[in-house]
Amino acid sequence: MSKKAKRTYTDDELIRRVTDIEEIKKIANKRVYYMINEWREQELADLWVAEPEHQATASFGRNTGYYVGMEAIRGYYVAKHAADLGDGVGTMNAYPISTGLVELAGDGKTAKGLWYCIGQKTTPNGDGTALALWDTGKVAIDFIREGDAWKIWHVVEANDLTSEAGTVY
Repeated sequence: MSKKAKRTYTDDELIRRVTDIEEIKKIANKRVYYMINEWREQELADLWVAEPEHQATASFGRNTGYYVGMEAIRGYYVAKHAADLGDGVGTMNAYPISTGLVELAGDGKTAKGLWYCIGQKTTPNGDGTALALWDTGKVAIDFIREGDAWKIWHVVEANDLTSEAGTVY
């Protein structure tokens, strides 16, 4: 059995790779702020892929569904979400990510990242009370370089546990 030779990089290539990983982490963290502020349409415009061939294969998945192509993603992630908010009262939510792990492909053209999220969502019931939930799970994101910028290409949000706040689970 032959052993594959480990690729070596020049100092300049190593610096570029470290910089790329930091840029990728920054994009994933920006996505959290966009979500908290309900800037979903702007998130798709600013952080997601723009090139037509990448938009056609972009994807977003959750435990409840999987959407391929930017129009399908927009329909679920933006339009359905806005409709689910109902009468405009809205929700209070925070889904910070932590324990990030980013792996850059050898050619530096794609990357993948995995984060853990311990989030919360509070939705008014309409009678002066609210439903407060803890949500925990993994967020996996694939990135692709478009020109000089990194862009989100695929996202999977895999929920591990949802529990009502203040209850034993």
